[in-house]
Amino acid sequence: MGNRKDGEVAYELENAARQEASGTDGDENGRENCRIHQALLDSEDARMSEKMCRCPVFCPVDNAMDIFSGKWTVKTLYTLFVFGRMRFGQLQKSIEGISKPMLSSTLKLLEERGLVVREQYNEVPPHVEYSLTEGGEAMKSVFVEIARWSSKYLK
Repeated sequence: MGNRKDGEVAYELENAARQEASGTDGDENGRENCRIHQALLDSEDARMSEKMCRCPVFCPVDNAMDIFSGKWTVKTLYTLFVFGRMRFGQLQKSIEGISKPMLSSTLKLLEERGLVVREQYNEVPPHVEYSLTEGGEAMKSVFVEIARWSSKYLK
């Protein structure tokens, strides 16, 4: 099972068990009700593929919501997006109300998910800087859409 993500392995195991129990191939089971799967099928964007959605066991939206569900994760991503590479103290001052332990755990989570990179400089005095990875930078379109939506629908 090598370098595959835990979600992929879990999907394959659950899908195999579901197929065995139901006697079906499992691919269409539950997809007729999945709005994300249908949106991927209907998309004219060549980068989109119905294979991105492995409903009902693994959904790309559910996977992303794990990131967005924390109070501080999106604020941290957005701050790094706006200001670029930052030291820990600068980042904490830029995110009103976040504690050092919370910022530390948030950065650790984002680093584990491949959205933030931590660079340690062994100088005098030593310091650490955080920046977005390519995946984190790809959030630009998400932030733009959130801004458009917010401007249009939130009062």
